[in-house]
Amino acid sequence: MEIRQLEAFAAVYSAGSVTSAARMLDRSQPVVSRQVQDLEHELGFTLFTRTRPQVTLTDQGRQFYEEVHNVLAGLQQLDVRTREIARGRPRPLRIAATFSLASTLVSAVIGRLERTTPVFQDKMSIANMHSVDVVRTVADGQADIGLATLPMDLGRCQLLWSGQAPCSVALPQDHPLARCATVKIAELGDNTVITMTNKSGLRHRVSTALLQNSVGSKMRRHIEASTYLNGLMLVRAGVGIALVDPFSAADLVPQGVVFRPIDTHVPYMMGVVTHRDRVLDPEGQRFVEAMWDYAVECIPRFVPGEPNGLPIIEDPFEPVATSGPE
Repeated sequence: MEIRQLEAFAAVYSAGSVTSAARMLDRSQPVVSRQVQDLEHELGFTLFTRTRPQVTLTDQGRQFYEEVHNVLAGLQQLDVRTREIARGRPRPLRIAATFSLASTLVSAVIGRLERTTPVFQDKMSIANMHSVDVVRTVADGQADIGLATLPMDLGRCQLLWSGQAPCSVALPQDHPLARCATVKIAELGDNTVITMTNKSGLRHRVSTALLQNSVGSKMRRHIEASTYLNGLMLVRAGVGIALVDPFSAADLVPQGVVFRPIDTHVPYMMGVVTHRDRVLDPEGQRFVEAMWDYAVECIPRFVPGEPNGLPIIEDPFEPVATSGPE
C-alpha cells in the first residue's frame, strides 16, 4: 500500500470522479484509475461503486476512508511541522473546541492571558467542531487540547478537568417573561422553542421537554439551530426563546437579548481533554489552568464535575425563586 494510492483514493472520493481527481492531483486519468484499482486489489474489497460519470463509496470504502483521512491529515501535519522545525519555529499550540466553547471560554482566556503573559510564543491554531470530532482530533494527535461537552466516550483521551453549570433561557428583551427573575417552563405558552442540533445527552432530553406546551396539548413550534450564535440571533429577531449554555450566556450577549434562569435544572457539562500518552508543554498546561480559573470566577453556579465525566443531575445549589419581577 503506497501513499500515492491513498491520495488517489481520497481525491476520487472528494472530487466525485476519476477525471476530476486526476486534475486535482496533476496526474493522468489512467494513472489515477490504475492506482485505485491496485489499492482495491491489495485490500481485497471494492472501494467504489462506479456509475458513470460519478462514483460513490461502498460501505467498506466508507469505513476505509475514515482511516485514510486520518493518515493523510497526519502526513499533512507532519509536512507542515517539518518545515517549521527547519525554520527553527516552536510547535504551535493546537486547540480543538466546540463552536460555543471556542467563541467564549477559549477566546476570553486568550484575551486575559494576552494582558499579562501571552500563552503562545509564535503560533496558535483553534479549530471549531462538534464534541465527538474534538475528541477524535485530539486522539489522532491533530490537536493538543480539546474542549468538549460531556458525557463523551474519550477513547485514547484523558480528562484534565470538567465542570458544569445550569443552562438558562434566552428571551427577546421586550418579552413579557423577561420581567421574571426566573422563568417557569409551564409559563412559556405558545412560544417557539429554539434548540441546538445536538441529539445526545441530558441537555437535549430536557430541552425537548420545553416543546410540550402542557399535558395533552400540541407541541410548541420548534427550530433547530446548528450553533448557539444562530439561535441567539433568532431570539433577537423575536422568533422564539432558546435554551442556552452558561458560557454563551456569560460571554455572548447580543443587543436585545436577555438571559434568565429556568425553574428546571438543566446541567451543561464540559471538559478539557488531552491525549493520554502525550504530555502537555508548559504553555499548554498554563492555558488549561487559566481556563479553569476563568470558569470558576466568571461562570455563575459553576461547580467541578465528577471524575467519570457524568453530570450531577440534582441541582447542587439552593432553589432560586421561581416567580416575580427582578
